Amino acid sequence: MHYKVLIAGDNIKSLTVLRKSLELFIHEFTVFTTVSSEIDETVNSTEWPDIIILHFDDMIDKGLKALNLIKGNEKTKTIPVLMITDFLSYKVQQAITAGADDFIKKPIERVELMIRIKYLVQRNRLYLENLKQSEELRKLSLVADRSENSVLITNALGELEWVNKAFERLYEYSLEDFKVRYGNKLQEISHKFSEAMDRCKKDRKWLVYDNCWVNKNGDKKWIQTSLTPILADNGEITNFIAVETDITPLKLAEERLRDQNQDLVDITVSVEQINKKLEEKQKEVNQQKKLVEEQKKLADNLLKNIFPYEIAEQLKLKGYAIPKHYRLVSIMFTDFAGFAKLSDQLSVHDLIKELSMYFEKFDSITSAHYIEKIKTIGDSYMCAGGIPIRNRSNPIDTALAALEIQEFVKESNREKQLKNQPKWEIRLGIHTGEVIAGVIGKTKMAYDIWGDAVNTASRMESSGEVNKINISGSTYLHIKKYFNCTYRGKIDVRNKGQIDMYFLDRLKKEYCTDNEGIVPNSTFKKILSEY
Repeated sequence: MHYKVLIAGDNIKSLTVLRKSLELFIHEFTVFTTVSSEIDETVNSTEWPDIIILHFDDMIDKGLKALNLIKGNEKTKTIPVLMITDFLSYKVQQAITAGADDFIKKPIERVELMIRIKYLVQRNRLYLENLKQSEELRKLSLVADRSENSVLITNALGELEWVNKAFERLYEYSLEDFKVRYGNKLQEISHKFSEAMDRCKKDRKWLVYDNCWVNKNGDKKWIQTSLTPILADNGEITNFIAVETDITPLKLAEERLRDQNQDLVDITVSVEQINKKLEEKQKEVNQQKKLVEEQKKLADNLLKNIFPYEIAEQLKLKGYAIPKHYRLVSIMFTDFAGFAKLSDQLSVHDLIKELSMYFEKFDSITSAHYIEKIKTIGDSYMCAGGIPIRNRSNPIDTALAALEIQEFVKESNREKQLKNQPKWEIRLGIHTGEVIAGVIGKTKMAYDIWGDAVNTASRMESSGEVNKINISGSTYLHIKKYFNCTYRGKIDVRNKGQIDMYFLDRLKKEYCTDNEGIVPNSTFKKILSEY
């Protein structure tokens, strides 16, 4: 682990000595210093350090001023501060009050200084990570919205933050109307809630209590509440979750039993039965929560399999993804020649199995070259480079992928010939141009691209020849420095007129490691990395 350390103080000589002491371990520490007169500018402009060391001769005035500046800045207040002091009690007390995280006394022992730096940084990183995880867990708990029981969440002060739909049915108020009518703090509305919250704070565990509520019509409603404190890693309570059930029928039954002088045994049996049902309901709620979490994971995985990662994240956060315009995209189409003839020679099962094998390999090749698969149509495969993340290398990436696909099909055919099996012959076409890419519609959504460049790329494939890669003049201009291509001339294309076309033959000899011109060498990889 590497540590970025900022040392601030009012004595340049002392700062220099301390910096040199740490720079002996240059593989572990990056150290920069600032004098007290410049600390305000440093705190607001420097890349945030992992730890700040304050080394002031004037600790009471300048040292505490610097500490207050750091802890008063919203961006730097979480950075741990190590103070170097002579350990006078009144100085330590003032520094603790101002927010110092640790101290080291003069004279400084270098080993002790290293240990304290590493400890404070690692402790702070763990603390920040735990805060992040706690927030994520709090959000996941909101799946309780699907529960038939009323669920409400408060902050540590008992102020309402969220309720589910069942809360509105139970109390006959929306959250906003409830706050207007009764206020935001539940402990001010119900002394039972206040007592339960205090008990949770003391015992750090959940409890159950009953409360009588009078609705807007003046009718009594009995509510049973299971109150659970949510604890951070440091043991502090961050929230309370209350799961509430309408037990009015139970209370009415108890009152009727008392009025009818039912014996205590009957009452106990009834209560036990109802409690058992409540426990079963609680188990159902927990099972529902678990099921919702599992379904959410499945939905997330499905989104990532169907859409590019960036598009999937947009759909999760917003529910939609706005189509974008791309100026430089390379579209490739492949198609198996004589597919209808193959369907006569192979069973449906074998035909689909073979086609799936080819498309799975195509997926592997295109992914390795940062090319996004768009879709398959029958025996045709469509993909594009330069989306959804823009790059300038996509014409080259697509050309390399096409050569690999072509070689894979050739090698597969050589094996089929030895087994006396029918060969699969392929045509490939590439064109580079502008497209619109995105997701449209609300049902059966799919990531797709549109534009004249797509039609032109399709014409490149249909105008090509078997077992060859046909590219447009536009693609040729982007790759001609690195690939050997054969000019075919201007060829008539339906609805397009005459278009310059080339056969993509191979990588030039100076850029490949194999005789076929498919595998790039280190020189070419370096060139490609600079795009």
